[in-house]
Amino acid sequence: MLAACRTDKSASKSKEPIKHRTAGHLLRNYERNEFHFDWIGMKIDAESVTMGETQGFKATLRMRKDSAIWVSISPALGIEVFRILITQDSISLISKIPDNKYYYSGPLDVLSNMLGTEIDFDMLQNLLVGNALGLDRDEGRFRSEIDGDSHLLISRYKRKMRRVVGVDDRKLEDDTIVVNPNDPRYQRVIRRLDEKDEMIVSRYWLEPENYRLIKSVFNDLIAQRSLDVRYDEFVQNDQQYYPSNIRLRVSNPKSTQELNLDITKLVSDKTFEFTFEIPEGFPRKDSL
Repeated sequence: MLAACRTDKSASKSKEPIKHRTAGHLLRNYERNEFHFDWIGMKIDAESVTMGETQGFKATLRMRKDSAIWVSISPALGIEVFRILITQDSISLISKIPDNKYYYSGPLDVLSNMLGTEIDFDMLQNLLVGNALGLDRDEGRFRSEIDGDSHLLISRYKRKMRRVVGVDDRKLEDDTIVVNPNDPRYQRVIRRLDEKDEMIVSRYWLEPENYRLIKSVFNDLIAQRSLDVRYDEFVQNDQQYYPSNIRLRVSNPKSTQELNLDITKLVSDKTFEFTFEIPEGFPRKDSL
């Protein structure tokens, strides 16, 4: 039991200089350490920070791979105030707050609107177990470098990206890429973009011993927003490791939101029920 629950210390800083590895090498070794599951149950201590206001809560979370995410949220006293069910394309919620009881059911994209960044079902499941979000396995789309005590995979720039950022992908220094929307170069590029065009810089930091993901940063240069995800304190579950500490930060020019998750318990060797019954008399809400 002690061996199964110990925290992995191999994700700490390496004592020897890190050797440079190709993007292909990093991608292959990262893929071997992805967390795989069919069912998962979690106990979570969480804290959200929005515009400087902090709220703490506890959550019980259950997931079935590629199927559903079920969440029960309670404040410190342990009385359930929200129950949430997320599927591939929908989200349903029951609010049990005494003066604000209701239920909601709608498309999953409402979650992206609430968070201020694009997120889908697969991204949610990957985020909660420490797997990379949207990591393309095509090594030709990335270059690699050493950043301090970590390996770094960074998406290669296209010409229009360099015009907007002002530097190429070999001269990035900060976690957050800042562009000036009033710059004529930026405005010219944006005007010429098609609706389906994206200008997202994706970066992934891997620890050098086991190539586990420890940080991801995504900068959307069109929407002027960034997503920063950090993983720490890896814990063994069967023959795999998951991060028991997850930090999520979403920023745009007007606001910043943070969500800090401490996974206190994880079970992956049993099936779970996703009980979701709307109490009698609860009104339906049309939007969140």
